[in-house]
Amino acid sequence: MSLLSRRIFFECVKVFFISIIVLMIFVLMGRALQLKDTLFGLDLTLIDTAIIFGFLSPTFLILMAPVSAMIAVFLTFLRMGTDRELVAAKAGGVSLYQLIPAPLLFGTLCALFTLWVSCSLIAWGAGNFRSLLFEIAQNRVSIALQPGTFNQDIPNTVFYARQVDSESGTLGHVMIEDSSREDANYTILAPRGNIDVDYLRGDILLLLQDGVIYTQQKDDLTQLSFEEYVVRFSLSSLVKGFDFGAVQPKEMHWNELNSFDLPEIAKKSTTLSQKIMVEKHKRFLFPVSCFVLAIFAIPIATSFQGLHRQTGLLLALGIFFAYYSIISLGMNLVEYNNVNPYIGIWLPVFIFLFLGIYGIRVAAHEKMPSVFEFVNLIRKRFFRKKSEVNS
Repeated sequence: MSLLSRRIFFECVKVFFISIIVLMIFVLMGRALQLKDTLFGLDLTLIDTAIIFGFLSPTFLILMAPVSAMIAVFLTFLRMGTDRELVAAKAGGVSLYQLIPAPLLFGTLCALFTLWVSCSLIAWGAGNFRSLLFEIAQNRVSIALQPGTFNQDIPNTVFYARQVDSESGTLGHVMIEDSSREDANYTILAPRGNIDVDYLRGDILLLLQDGVIYTQQKDDLTQLSFEEYVVRFSLSSLVKGFDFGAVQPKEMHWNELNSFDLPEIAKKSTTLSQKIMVEKHKRFLFPVSCFVLAIFAIPIATSFQGLHRQTGLLLALGIFFAYYSIISLGMNLVEYNNVNPYIGIWLPVFIFLFLGIYGIRVAAHEKMPSVFEFVNLIRKRFFRKKSEVNS
């Protein structure tokens, strides 16, 4: 790479890391405000909170990488245009085509990094995040189930155990009163039981043995004996703000997503089949978007030469918001209206790629319209007509 290309490349890298760090801080701060009641309710330490948000970061990182790549290329070429470095390069015989390899290499590396986050790091973060909250919730249940104490932490349920061994999870002389149904009230008595966790469904299990269930409906009371009975409590009811249900496609590793037989799943649930298909396309959509937006930013930056960097940053964010709104609309159409994914998801991406390549060609031949020159031309014509009318 030439000296100029290296400077462009390293400036893009520097702005990329600054942008992604700042954007991630704002996103995680917003997420922390949404979950403040939950985090305070769990009595987490500062280290546990930092670890939790570390596991959440890959989910947001895949969204922040494309916009950071676009901001990096846009601000780099905007600064070069404002400082007249592009004019000096052209005067020295260096065309815009000779400056393209640096942002192309940068966009490719950003795409590869985002692909790694998309296919591996998201599943790693989601799995560890779920496991950590399971551990915290399970400890909270063990602490809440104190021997000889009536516990009402679970909504519409009263739990009592005379004996509780928090290490082995065994229970003795258990009573559970369930009033979740309006038409009936259940009272369960069992001499012994155990606490377990269903990680796949996100439930706390109470495995009761040799007990009795009393069911009261209005004035009727029925009795049912059992040898084994399982009572499920959703962890989501204990840790509000988090969904501990079945693992969603967005939390899965690429190998898990790719192992699904979509036609077979579609026979049972069309919604789940469409959701998995959209998620598989998303895993490649955002990495490709890094490359596409890096190309698209070059001609846009040449059109806004002379713009302040703060205003340029807002402009880049606005362009990405428009881009993300279009592809989000396309993903919704694919998931809920059975639109072909290559039309709903990938067509906007290829349109932006075509516009970026065409814009580079026009800018290289110095035919790219300058926004400021256009605004000044309109202003001059407006004042000229106004002066003619006054005269």
